[in-house]
Amino acid sequence: MSEFWALIEQARTDASDDGAWPSGSAVGAALVDGLAQLPPDRIVDFHHCYAETASHAHQWRVCGAAFLICDYVSDDSLSDFQAGLVGLGQDAFEQVVADPDVLADHPIVRLIAAGKIDRFTLSSEAIHFAASRAYERRTDDVDEFWEALDVLPATSGEGEPWSGRFGGPEDTALIPLRLPRLHALFARAENRRP
Repeated sequence: MSEFWALIEQARTDASDDGAWPSGSAVGAALVDGLAQLPPDRIVDFHHCYAETASHAHQWRVCGAAFLICDYVSDDSLSDFQAGLVGLGQDAFEQVVADPDVLADHPIVRLIAAGKIDRFTLSSEAIHFAASRAYERRTDDVDEFWEALDVLPATSGEGEPWSGRFGGPEDTALIPLRLPRLHALFARAENRRP
């Protein structure tokens, strides 16, 4: 697992310019470049670690945070949001998994709330699919990547017990209670918009 986080940190460093937080897409692109230098079996191992790690973010409060930050949530957008959380690095990811409301303090989230950057800057399909893209670049055979994943054990997924459904009135009513700081940040932002 330490190699997994080292690769994420290196991608964040490679994607940073001027010390600013890089977007999830920039981290994903840098991650593909780094992973493509590895042997194919280590790329598959990376993806297995990624899937195991991202599964910890499969929880209602992370989904609620994605809804507040992105102003939208679907299965795909939640997966991309979880990937973007991984792209923030180990310390930030672990803090968010423990308490998603800490995102209210993150510089990218504050810029999103202020309307200075796109709401999907944190999300990253590029991180989600980095291993498959790197494997294809390395071997010219993406099907072999998916076949290699089929022989690995399934991830355990340690997120909170949750049905995976979100978006009804009961969910939106719970957001201020379960994510008070993040809700307040985006409520203030909505009040400032014309």
